[in-house]
Amino acid sequence: MNRSIKVLITVLIAGMILFMGFTQIRKWHQAGIARVLSEEKAACDGAIALLNADLESIKNELAQIKDTEEYERRVSEIFGEKTDYFSFGDDSNCNDLALQVQTFLKYMEQQDYMGSYKGSGGSQKLLGDVTKRLARSTPMLTGELDDLIRLIQNVTHLYRNLGKERVNILKNLLKSESDIIETVMAIFYVYMSSEDRCPDKNIQLPSLEIRYQYAGFFLNTLAGRSYLLRRDSKIRVLVSYYAVLTIDMANDEMLNTSGIDIRPFIDHSFFEIGNQKGLIYKGPYLEKLTGLRAKYNM
Repeated sequence: MNRSIKVLITVLIAGMILFMGFTQIRKWHQAGIARVLSEEKAACDGAIALLNADLESIKNELAQIKDTEEYERRVSEIFGEKTDYFSFGDDSNCNDLALQVQTFLKYMEQQDYMGSYKGSGGSQKLLGDVTKRLARSTPMLTGELDDLIRLIQNVTHLYRNLGKERVNILKNLLKSESDIIETVMAIFYVYMSSEDRCPDKNIQLPSLEIRYQYAGFFLNTLAGRSYLLRRDSKIRVLVSYYAVLTIDMANDEMLNTSGIDIRPFIDHSFFEIGNQKGLIYKGPYLEKLTGLRAKYNM
């Protein structure tokens, strides 16, 4: 083998080595680039996720502000430009409470959902009719599961006693006024609870004994719970909350004749309100329930 052939073979071998080395280096380089790109993509994805979360939080805050502004506008339209139209306390002025109730009743009289009660004085008549019908026959708080007939009677209690039109009016009222229902329910609850302080009421409302029967019905019976489960979640948590407050009042007045244990319902209401979105007065609700937890050594 002459010298030129040896040189050629050496060059070919060196070329092959260089090519193989270059190929391996390129693979390492590509793997490194892929790893870096993957790490950068993961970092970008994380940053995008955080930005999306921030954006969603901002959207929720803006929606809450919008909802609050709309709520305040609606309440002002109905109850007037006042800053004290609502109070969670028990020291509300009796005249103010009566005025708030009368104002809402007059507003109701103009609404289409009032049916045959629409018109001057119709809302007060509706309230009186509902109160009389609820008081003349109360639901069963115990023994509803003893037989099928008793259960059916309890399940159909509200419909049988109030009648189709009044049930539909109440359902449509809750639906139509859902944006301000928190304030409406609070005003009526405080007004009903002021019996001793404000005895001269021109509006017929159920007594604490009757309210206790229906609070127990909604909290502690299969029929009552099934009724609430068919309602909007906000209405369900609000009715349960005021039912808890009513049982507490009944305890104070020694009227808890069925011996309903309020403690599990306090916890359940606290959980439901804490997880319910869109409540204007969530903070005061939870504060009140926290006080009840302390009161009953929970």
